[in-house]
Amino acid sequence: MKKLLGIIALGLLMGGCETTRPTVLLDMKATTITETNLNFVKKCKLIKQTKKDYSWGQSEQEDIKYIKMMIKNEAAGLNATHFVVTHTNHRVPIEGVNVNWRTNTIIDAVIFDCNQNTKQTEIAKKNKPKKIEPRDNKVVPAASGSGFFVSYNGHIITNHHVIDSCEIVKVSFKGAAVVAKILSSDKKNDLAILKIDKKIDMFYAVAKEDVTLLQDIIIAGYPLGKKVSAAIKTSKGSVTALAGFGDNYSEFQTDAALNQGNSGGPMMDQKGNVVGVAVANYGKKAGVESFNFGIKSSTLNVFAKSNNLSFKTPNENELSNKDLGKLITEATVYLECHMTVAKIKRMIAEANNQKAFFSEFK
Repeated sequence: MKKLLGIIALGLLMGGCETTRPTVLLDMKATTITETNLNFVKKCKLIKQTKKDYSWGQSEQEDIKYIKMMIKNEAAGLNATHFVVTHTNHRVPIEGVNVNWRTNTIIDAVIFDCNQNTKQTEIAKKNKPKKIEPRDNKVVPAASGSGFFVSYNGHIITNHHVIDSCEIVKVSFKGAAVVAKILSSDKKNDLAILKIDKKIDMFYAVAKEDVTLLQDIIIAGYPLGKKVSAAIKTSKGSVTALAGFGDNYSEFQTDAALNQGNSGGPMMDQKGNVVGVAVANYGKKAGVESFNFGIKSSTLNVFAKSNNLSFKTPNENELSNKDLGKLITEATVYLECHMTVAKIKRMIAEANNQKAFFSEFK
């Protein structure tokens, strides 16, 4: 008997002092909350990012079950309707507790309000493209974006969605609007290679190594287009996650400011090496912080290599702010997408288009 008590005491010591299992009950209102996927919530209102953990289940599956109950309870309290699990951390060590005794399960999720069933018909009618008129075939400046030079011969990197459906893409270069040729684009990874018939004095190197968590980065581009200001704009931040939305490991997340028009711009380190390509933020709603993402340099390197485009050797030394500012000014470019009016109407009617259309078309 003494030996048995000793074993129990030793187990409690190894497991920590917590012995009371927290009770998780599903609120009545929370029974209507539904777990869903990213495609479903694209038209929904983002309410909150949340993180929950649990470690008292008899199995990891039971931990996950209770965590999702907690997320549903929180969503119900926010009058939300759905949630999406963005990341699950398994067997996370608990401070002071032996990992063989008990570990934590942590889930990151995003809560949405998709209470739009009665509004979908109205939205569809509102967004329905108007009948095409003769002037709808006219090609006009429609949207803007950013890009950056990566070669002496005028190669430019940007996002696929920046040049998607463009009849003409123009690049602002030394005070003139130069027509660019689209060499290649990758819709899945949202990348594109353009080229202008000019020799370029200053262009970016691309990092061979991906960013690390909490690494400082600088973003350059033309947010909100030249109608706000023709000057290039920069913002600073750090890497906050090594995966994009829905655990997309070809991207990373940052807290640096991004707006429409930043898309396709360079994200760099203090050495002036491009570590990512800016993509439009996700989830910018009133009172809710958006998610800002960058496409990793490794993804860009693979895309460039498959298109026989090589980058110059990355810089090993940090640049002064003056030299970095000169590189940003000379090697980052404003892009303008020209489309037919008919295409503009059709794309604006699409709920999930990412283009930074000029205000007169919205």
